[in-house]
Amino acid sequence: MSKAITTLIIIAAVIVGIIFLFHLFLWIFWLSISLTISMKKEYTKTNRFYNWVFVLWYRYMMIVGMIRLHVTGYEKVPFGTHFLLVSNHRSKFDNFVQCAVLKKTQIAYISKPENFKIPMGRRYMRRGLYLAIARNNPKEALGTILKAIDYIKSDTVSIGIFPEGTRSTDGSLKDFKPGSFKIAEKAGCPVVVCCMQGTENIAKNWPFKKTDVYMDILEVIPADVWAEKTTVEVAKYAQDLVQKNIDERNEKLQEAK
Repeated sequence: MSKAITTLIIIAAVIVGIIFLFHLFLWIFWLSISLTISMKKEYTKTNRFYNWVFVLWYRYMMIVGMIRLHVTGYEKVPFGTHFLLVSNHRSKFDNFVQCAVLKKTQIAYISKPENFKIPMGRRYMRRGLYLAIARNNPKEALGTILKAIDYIKSDTVSIGIFPEGTRSTDGSLKDFKPGSFKIAEKAGCPVVVCCMQGTENIAKNWPFKKTDVYMDILEVIPADVWAEKTTVEVAKYAQDLVQKNIDERNEKLQEAK
């Protein structure tokens, strides 16, 4: 083996080693910080530092996941007040992207109980005031909704929810559950309607191909809508907005092929 080839191998090994150590350092950092969060304490306020660390992890996952992000409607977001964020649900990456894009505010998501068993992640979720909702237990679900209402009314944190109730496995949009909008109605807050597309392809494309992900802020439904509309009507309106955006995006993507 020539000296030149040996040198190239050494350089390549050093670069790979540096990259590995960098990623290892980040994971040790996130793990170390997570261990400072108590799983026994009931947190009632958000914390900017922990939110920054959590969002940093989301952004890291987006980079590693090879996401090519496209955002529209960012200027519509009412960062000066707390709100209810509603969105269709394509994959577990949806809220990663949303939190990273809307990092100027903090969003506590309503999520299924299973997600609160994720190692390390559950600690950041707890510190970020994420709420578990037991869909098969109406009494517990009501308690979660009431707590979400209180978080917004007390100006503690914005709430994120996927009103379909679960991820779409075939890409089709499921009916938005009006009960999700009770949070905004009772809290008297605006509803930010968001559409996600492409996140369902991240796992399929990685690590050989980048994935185009589209996050569109479609409309902010003002708080005074509740004087005229019911949750059923607002849920249907939001669903129609998202469906229209999905159809238009799919049409554009087909034309571009």
